[in-house]
Amino acid sequence: MAEAQKKPGFIARLKVSLQNTKGELKKVVWPDKSQIMNNTGIVLCVMAISAVFVGVLDTVVTELVRLFVNLL
Repeated sequence: MAEAQKKPGFIARLKVSLQNTKGELKKVVWPDKSQIMNNTGIVLCVMAISAVFVGVLDTVVTELVRLFVNLL
């Protein structure tokens, strides 16, 4: 009968996981300040455009419903 292999304990698995995470974080290429500012500007512009689009769409749908209700 083969002996069942004993699974490492929680603390040992946590330690290995944290070591692996630390190793992966060392591989990350972090953006510089100009990249962060550029990406932030893009995100803010997309948000503003999306907000305007949703606002216009909401207004159009509201007016269409109002016209439909008034016809009844």
